[in-house]
Amino acid sequence: MSIREQQPEIEQENETTFAATDSALRQLDVAKGREKRLTEQVDKLERRLLDKESELTSLQRELRARSEIVDEIQRTLSWRVTKPLRAARRLFSRS
Repeated sequence: MSIREQQPEIEQENETTFAATDSALRQLDVAKGREKRLTEQVDKLERRLLDKESELTSLQRELRARSEIVDEIQRTLSWRVTKPLRAARRLFSRS
């Protein structure tokens, strides 16, 4: 078979190949757009996570400070002396 005889078949193969290439390129563009959106979402979530971790650290620090204050109060003489009064109040408030 000569090249001229094969030309219609070759042209058909070329058209099929070009169509497949165009389709693949469109799919690639869609995938790149999706990747960009997902990357932006991940970046946003990572920033949010850092903010929440910072907030957690701050709250933990505040909790420790308040716990220390409570511990200091409970170690005072007046707290220890009034312990029986607090126990009696709890006992009578249940009745």
